[in-house]
Amino acid sequence: MYEVAHVGVVVKDIDASGKFYSQVLDCEIDERIETNEMTLLMLKSGNQTLELIRYKNNNSNPISRGAGVIDHIAFFVPDMDAAVERLLKFNVSLLDKPKKLPDKIILFFGGPDNERLEFIQLLS
Repeated sequence: MYEVAHVGVVVKDIDASGKFYSQVLDCEIDERIETNEMTLLMLKSGNQTLELIRYKNNNSNPISRGAGVIDHIAFFVPDMDAAVERLLKFNVSLLDKPKKLPDKIILFFGGPDNERLEFIQLLS
């Protein structure tokens, strides 16, 4: 079986998105890579890595791709109420109210480029 190396997300403003993911979601900035075509920001989230991608030339920016675009990125949280309070503190738009399922609570919210993000609290 192959293991996921990272998830890449195209963003409009690498600094604003890096700040959002590090301050709001507690990701740790691991590495910044600059090339002529793009800027990459690697963020650690537990054992996973998120790669934020900012294309410098609009002709090489695949932001308008259809099939294959990531629907959302989910993060585990230990306490949904505290996580929601943190989102509201940072004026993050909630896309719905927390929804209780048999084994978890989920909540979708928006990122700085309107990417869809999700919090999951497992109910053990």
